[in-house]
Amino acid sequence: MYPLKTEKKEYNVAKQEYYAITKRNKKIAMADMLILGTGLLLKYFDQAEIGKHFMWLGFVLLIYIFGTNMMARNDLRKQQP
Repeated sequence: MYPLKTEKKEYNVAKQEYYAITKRNKKIAMADMLILGTGLLLKYFDQAEIGKHFMWLGFVLLIYIFGTNMMARNDLRKQQP
């Protein structure tokens, strides 16, 4: 068996990091859906002031998840052999 080239090793490490980030973001996304759902329920039950804060928190988390996924994907593409 031949040793892997350094480029291939770097790509495999980047791929592992990408999978770790996406796995973490899936867990965060599940919590985010709970937060957004809570905000919607509070707005529905006339607690708009509290619900508004939950909604903003949910939107900020969505932007964070989207941004980290995009950055991880770009890093993976840069390492592609």
